[in-house]
Amino acid sequence: MAIFLEECREFNMTQSQYGCLRALHECPGIDQITLGRLVGLDRSTSGLVIKTLSDRGLIERVVNRSDKRRMRLRISADGKRMLDDIAPAAARAQARVLAGLPQDLRPLLLKVLESFLAGHDALIDVDAVIASAIPGIEPKPARSPRQR
Repeated sequence: MAIFLEECREFNMTQSQYGCLRALHECPGIDQITLGRLVGLDRSTSGLVIKTLSDRGLIERVVNRSDKRRMRLRISADGKRMLDDIAPAAARAQARVLAGLPQDLRPLLLKVLESFLAGHDALIDVDAVIASAIPGIEPKPARSPRQR
């Protein structure tokens, strides 16, 4: 976490904010609950992150026509620019985190982490989360985490 904050300091962005922006870039129009589930944040934390991103003009909140209590979220033009601008810094943070591990062992680390999360029932099935948020959409057949 500290490495990401160091590398991305000039953007005044936390990992949670970055993760939410990335998720909204990939899944525009989802609601706050779905966004929190996709990035592994609880309701109150995702609410704070969404408020911060909205206040900065990086995301837009749109009234959900079918349920006026739930807002649909989408990344704004400024948010897309932020993702483009921060990408090199985020890549540097990732490279620094992985620097102590030889290149050939990195896929093994990912596999071990996936097994660890699966053992704690903590893997996020993106297709199932999206399907549960959008009525009428059936989740795709389960895939291995590496295919997501």
